[in-house]
Amino acid sequence: MEKLIITVAPTGAWPTKKDTPHIPLTPKEIAEEVYQCWKAGASIAHIHVRNDDASASMNFDKFKETVT
Repeated sequence: MEKLIITVAPTGAWPTKKDTPHIPLTPKEIAEEVYQCWKAGASIAHIHVRNDDASASMNFDKFKETVT
């Protein structure tokens, strides 16, 4: 088998729970989704975080909480 790199982007910048109830939006949900993807073979996670109102965020503390 050839080498393979699997990348996941579980949240994206725009989808909401209205689009799909399965989308992870909180730091805890995102971290759990990335962990499950890693267990399934993913090696890279492209992370977007959200504010408490689910809008797109660049808040460092949200990134830190998600990664921690």
